[in-house]
Amino acid sequence: MNYKLSRRQFGQLALAGTVVSGLGYLTKKALAETPSLNIVGIGSSPMVITDQTAITEVNTTELVENTALNSVSTDIRTDIKPVGLVLQSLVTGKAQVLTDKSTPLLEPNEILSGFTSLSDGTLVVAITPVAISRREATPTRITFLGTPVKTLIVSGLKQNQQLGSLLGTNDGRLIGLVGKKNGTPPIRLVDINLQTGEISSISKVKFLDDERVSNLAECPDGILYTSIVGAYGDTTLVQLDSNQKKPIRLGQLKVNGQAWNNGLQGLVCSATGQLLAFGAMRYETPNAVYIVDKNSGNMTRLQDFDTTQITRARA
Repeated sequence: MNYKLSRRQFGQLALAGTVVSGLGYLTKKALAETPSLNIVGIGSSPMVITDQTAITEVNTTELVENTALNSVSTDIRTDIKPVGLVLQSLVTGKAQVLTDKSTPLLEPNEILSGFTSLSDGTLVVAITPVAISRREATPTRITFLGTPVKTLIVSGLKQNQQLGSLLGTNDGRLIGLVGKKNGTPPIRLVDINLQTGEISSISKVKFLDDERVSNLAECPDGILYTSIVGAYGDTTLVQLDSNQKKPIRLGQLKVNGQAWNNGLQGLVCSATGQLLAFGAMRYETPNAVYIVDKNSGNMTRLQDFDTTQITRARA
């Protein structure tokens, strides 16, 4: 979507200082006034140590391409409470800490590997265990952040596999990508049973055995998009067409003429069909939301958003 300044507005902005401040104004106005840009982010809150005499090293590096792992040193025995989940709105900036005393939403040895919203507005997260301690890992599960919170154990995964890049489709299904826990191929597109948690392969779309694929988005016209990441982080926007089976490469993502070099944290499509990418260039922080031109791959920075994963908020 394009936003234009009138001559009068441009002159006022030039007198005020820079055109950049005007772009910031337009960004805030677009976010505030356009429901289609209502985006929700999710991340984890800091771990709480109950043994104050123990010093535990915590690495809070955010997920990159759904493969970076939160690591906890196990040299000192400590009592670590479950990690809280934090929802944050890009439009309002308001944050909400999610807790469930009966069933912890996220343990210290687990990561958020997927996040999406279903067609009815319910938010869903995929939680994947990470072998970082002597504790036996809990199974991979999907959790529906409704009232009450509902959790399903995912079945159909091998021990070294991870479910990620969740997507609630327009027709009410839940799909995702399954690959190895270290993010390497082969990657397959799967359907997730909303009643049982069982996964099944979607044979209509096939990825090459050496392709690193992450993120799923569906626009209102039903077209699916994903991204393929090269060895050096170069990222290509891809369209999935069930009639052709083989993914259609649209173009390499880039910002200001520079190739995007760090994969993506997320990819969503607005209610008006605008494709939005989420992430940060290598060695840069924080993550930000970008408008993506589907034909050229050009990305325009819309707004910084310091969170881990995003999805489109639905009514």
